[in-house]
Amino acid sequence: MEKEGDTFEYVERRKVETTAGIVKKNEPVCETLSLVNYPESLSKKVTLLKHFRNYLIEQEKKSDDDGSVLDSVNNVASTAPMTYVKKWVRTKHAILFRLSNQTVQIVFYDQTEVLLTPDQRFVTYVDKRRNRSTYYLNDELVGTNPEMAKRLKYAKEILSQLMHGQPTR
Repeated sequence: MEKEGDTFEYVERRKVETTAGIVKKNEPVCETLSLVNYPESLSKKVTLLKHFRNYLIEQEKKSDDDGSVLDSVNNVASTAPMTYVKKWVRTKHAILFRLSNQTVQIVFYDQTEVLLTPDQRFVTYVDKRRNRSTYYLNDELVGTNPEMAKRLKYAKEILSQLMHGQPTR
């Protein structure tokens, strides 16, 4: 959903038939809709979307951080596709989000966060005071912060479990 305005993209996985008559299973189909013009079948989802947007706006207001995730996601040219949550998993200690731009964000219940870039070159760590730091993943500073190192180890375990089809903890 756009940060300001009422346009959102609805992505649904469904069977799609190609021009050659081949049916592909679970292909993502994207529709651009608005909060005032959407199918009745999406009513509950649109209500949830509005609540979630309001929650994120409130969280952004509480944050002292100038470089919020909302700003960085939405300061993209309007012709670029919107970034959205592709998959999420709730575990004992955190919620993991895989975004459509391949970024992985792990939000721990103690309000810390780890963001991993798709090229696995950078890690961003948000500490309990909401201070945000970005490092090269192979930077020795990553290992000198025990709180960040502990969360990165947990993130690695969860991602490994997800990749191998094991239940998460």
